[in-house]
Formats: sequence, C-alpha cells, structure tokens
Amino acid sequence: MRARHTLAVVLTLAALTAGCTEQTREPKEAQDGGTPSVSQPSTWEGKADEEDAMERATRALNAVEPEGASREDSGMAALAQGLDRTFKAKGDRPYTFDIACQAAAPHTLALTLTRGDAESEWDVECGDREADQFNIPAGAPFTATIAPAKRDTDGLVLWRLNTVAPEDVQDCEDDITECGG
Repeated sequence: MRARHTLAVVLTLAALTAGCTEQTREPKEAQDGGTPSVSQPSTWEGKADEEDAMERATRALNAVEPEGASREDSGMAALAQGLDRTFKAKGDRPYTFDIACQAAAPHTLALTLTRGDAESEWDVECGDREADQFNIPAGAPFTATIAPAKRDTDGLVLWRLNTVAPEDVQDCEDDITECGG
C-alpha cells in the first residue's frame, strides 16, 4: 500500500511540474527586418526598464571606483542627447573619468576626450558589468563628448569624475595625451 501511495505522489508531482516548464518569448520583428534579441527588447517598455538600467550602470560604476576615490562630479545623459561637457581638473591629485552605458539594444558609443590640442577617441560598450575608466592628470580642463544617438534610441550614460590617490592610477597616467584610444 505504501508503494502505491508513494508512486501516486511521484506521479502527481511529475504532472504538476510538467506545467511549470520554462516559457519562451518569441522576438518581435525589428523595423529593419532583422530579429532583435529575445532577452533584450530594442526599446524600453516603461519607467521600470529605465530604472533597472540606471541601477545596472550604477553597479558598473561602483565596480571600478577605487576605495579612496573622492567624487568631484557625476551625472547622467540620455543616449539621444549625447554628452558634451567640460570638466575642471584642479589640484594635484589625478582624476578618473568613469563612464557606463546601458541601452535597450546592443550599442557602442564613441567617447572623445579632449584637452587643449590633444584628443583621443574610445569605444564604450553599453551593457558592460564594469564601467570604462579613463585616467586624467590634474591640470587644464578637459572635455568629454559623445555624439547624440538616433532620436528614438532608448539608453543612458552615467558618468563620474573622481580624484584618486596616485597609486590608484592603473595602466596609463593620461588617457588623453599618452595612451589615446
């Protein structure tokens, strides 16, 4: 009798869990005829998607921030607006310019860093788990520029300007003049 009861319980559980199989979403056809990623729609479907993107970008910025960093400035820009901002780099401590991008679809930004006559261009991939970090020595002001994306592009860029201890500068000391992209 106990074996029949156990068998009945096992069969009942099997029948119940069979209905819990993973449901897959079918991708919608993209405007250009291609098929967007199933896991990442090409547009955000409301404020919750944008808030989730801001949280992911913040985590990416936090992932590269040195422990002794001191925040000098920070901000956010929509991809459709781009970024064109000049920063002061006063004092004697080096700076890091950290930038993270999140978008509804795969996207690569061209970040241009300019100081005086020196200019360097870098690719910034949207969706990275760690922000891109650029070392900027103290001195003259510098400008960070990202061209605006298409008007209907859903995405955002979060950035931070930090001063750091000289020993926290990794790789290149000046990503504008010495180690341009």
